[in-house]
Amino acid sequence: MLGAVAGVASAQNIQCHVSFAGATRTFTIAPGSQTDAVTPLLEGASFVLEVINRLPPEPGAGVKVRTYGVFSGEPYLMHQAFYLPQNDPRGPHGFTGLQVIREPLRHHELAYWCERAPTR
Repeated sequence: MLGAVAGVASAQNIQCHVSFAGATRTFTIAPGSQTDAVTPLLEGASFVLEVINRLPPEPGAGVKVRTYGVFSGEPYLMHQAFYLPQNDPRGPHGFTGLQVIREPLRHHELAYWCERAPTR
């Protein structure tokens, strides 16, 4: 467990690659604190995507991803995941793996994967 927390502590920014409506965008998410307001990365008619990056000793340290569907203008939670970014992820899609969320009413699809941001 200590190794997983140390992996999170050494990670700073993360990058999430999000595909929706035929376009892929890359977002860089800096670490925040528990008191920081969460600003959605993507906010549209079908989906709202939030990514929270917290480092120890913050409560809830790690990366939390929430995907909401939108129905009649109101968001509803469809997917939530919590990750501890690893220093050496296995596979081509970072520490999250490729995640695909399908909105059940309109059958829209959003895909994402996140990785530690490259250091400069």
